Amino acid sequence: MAATEETAQDYVPQKKKKEPTEIEKRRKKIVPGSLMKAEMRPGGGDARPSDGDQVLYHCTVRTLDGVIVESSRAEYGGKGTPIRQVLDKSKMLLGLIEGLPTMLKGEVAMFKMKPQMHYGEADCPLSPPSSFPKDDELHFEIEMIDFSKVKVVSDDLGITKKVMRT
Repeated sequence: MAATEETAQDYVPQKKKKEPTEIEKRRKKIVPGSLMKAEMRPGGGDARPSDGDQVLYHCTVRTLDGVIVESSRAEYGGKGTPIRQVLDKSKMLLGLIEGLPTMLKGEVAMFKMKPQMHYGEADCPLSPPSSFPKDDELHFEIEMIDFSKVKVVSDDLGITKKVMRT
């Protein structure tokens, strides 16, 4: 009887460990206190963006002294066009990967990020703009304009389809 039990255990299929994604590997390196959020204007509703959602937001990056180093807003030297990215698909700063899903539509928040949460991260998939203070702690002011479920049609994320019903 015991031999039969041992034999049956030998044939139990082993679950393969799923290889962690790049984002999961990056998240494991997060140090507590390296990303802090302050709500500047509350948003509306209960829904928050999640992986696979396309987010539309404005971003203004300041030094701790208040000097603007980058912005999507025209009044601060940017193009005036909100940033459009797909969570868990687009190449993003780690601080935004962690921070954007905490926001409500219409919310404005200030994220204080240590270098390892923005361009100073060792595995950051993005190159910093020229003369960007990547080794400094920075404030990222984010306005969450909108978010929605999308289906990515092209690998470069250039074409997405908005999911109207789930």
